[in-house]
Amino acid sequence: MARDDLFAEEGQMPTMSFGDHLDELRSRLILALLGLVVGIVITLIPPLNLGQLVLTEMQEPAKVALAKYDAQRAQERAKKAQAAKEFLPPVVSRIDAADFAAAVSRIYPELKPADPETLKDLKIEIPIRPAKDAMILAVDDVEQKRGALITLSPLEPMSIFFFVCVVVGLVIASPWVFYQAWAFVAAGLYRHERLYVTKFLPMSIGLFLLGVMICFFGVLPLTLSFLIEFSVWIGSETTWRLEDWMSFATMLPLVFGLCFQTPLVMLFLERIGLMSANDFRKKRKMAIMVMLVVGAVLTPGQDPYSMVLLAAPMLLLYELGIILIGTRKTKAPAEATF
Repeated sequence: MARDDLFAEEGQMPTMSFGDHLDELRSRLILALLGLVVGIVITLIPPLNLGQLVLTEMQEPAKVALAKYDAQRAQERAKKAQAAKEFLPPVVSRIDAADFAAAVSRIYPELKPADPETLKDLKIEIPIRPAKDAMILAVDDVEQKRGALITLSPLEPMSIFFFVCVVVGLVIASPWVFYQAWAFVAAGLYRHERLYVTKFLPMSIGLFLLGVMICFFGVLPLTLSFLIEFSVWIGSETTWRLEDWMSFATMLPLVFGLCFQTPLVMLFLERIGLMSANDFRKKRKMAIMVMLVVGAVLTPGQDPYSMVLLAAPMLLLYELGIILIGTRKTKAPAEATF
């Protein structure tokens, strides 16, 4: 059977040796990398400037979140200033009227000076505004003008740009990359098992893109909102680095897209007879431990929140896979009688 003829009908059993499998893996990896290179080139085409467009768009959630953070911090400072103003007694400065008139005469000589005798023993009271209010207004003005994301090295923007191009290129080439992955799996299957690959390949690509979109448009905004609220709650000053944000905002959707393959892989393993719904239920504890480890390794952040953020959807997808397998089992007798 020809290597590229993935879904050929001839041959009931796979006859590939271990060396053949290694050759197949190498060829599929090379083809997948070539597809990735094509995807990266597409992001660099000057008329499209897709890499720059995606880089700009991916900074928007961070800018919106930091603007919200600045507004909330300004409200907190305004409340503290108001409380301080209500707590402190009014401050009044008393100066001699004669001294005040003499100072005015020095500044404006054209004015007729007042008679010192009429100003004798008179005092002028001037209310003084607390300096804290002016300081708060000055700090708010500076924070409103600060940048949303900062860079700490000259080459950081360029490295981030090419990193984003690689990730976007991978998303563009994902149909071709997933085809190569499933082709490698199908090369070692029976003919009737390879038919499942033809059904699961489109669903695999769709689940990957769905996971990327759900993470970017759903999970990331919620995560940013939580992080901002937490920063305001503990009273910390927040400034985000461009490299940290872009690695978080690009890798997390990519990992989500890969994790959305979980129910499909489970269903595929059940279809070819390697696992059953009961097997997946019995190994649930082990699966939870594996998901936590995967969440800790794959998430770009070093905090436990990022780990749980990925492990929780993986667990839900694991349970969804069990439900799908169980639903198929309940429909099996009807299909047999048909």
